[in-house]
Amino acid sequence: MLDKLYITPKQWMRIFRWTLYSLLFLGCMMLQTVILGKHKLFGLRPDLIPIVISCVCLREGPERGGVYALCCSLFWALSGIDQGALMILLLTVLPITASVLFRRTFVLSFASALVCCGIILLAVHSMGFLLKLFYESARGSLYFTRLIPTVAVSLLAQPAIYGIVKCIQKIGDPYEAA
Repeated sequence: MLDKLYITPKQWMRIFRWTLYSLLFLGCMMLQTVILGKHKLFGLRPDLIPIVISCVCLREGPERGGVYALCCSLFWALSGIDQGALMILLLTVLPITASVLFRRTFVLSFASALVCCGIILLAVHSMGFLLKLFYESARGSLYFTRLIPTVAVSLLAQPAIYGIVKCIQKIGDPYEAA
């Protein structure tokens, strides 16, 4: 019976890869909530979570990246963020859709990942803003004075996160084609 519980070295490398992805998510979550929660960057609080989820989903593909996006967005929403149910939906559907579309349209590169992360960040923040605007808890002028600059400041972290995700993806053998 114990021989059926044997984990091959290839499987250990995959477990290690996904553990590093999880630690990257937790590290960015802690950075965003603890350090950047107290100290602002250019007067704004960057949002790193959509960037992490998007980069992993782009590098790993829509299937494995989609499961990662669902797990991370669920964990992020259960941590007590504002508009948690909307964030679960957006942070799962948008990276999967972007991964499918960008893999068919563009070659996966840093520039295409930057554009994709920018679009996902803008969509996530815009949908949250529209919901707050609908319930009259936000002014319309904040879209251009707070939301757009927040997306721009958040994109400053994308090169570092993309580089880390690219290095983590090299761990272990690549997955077989589906």
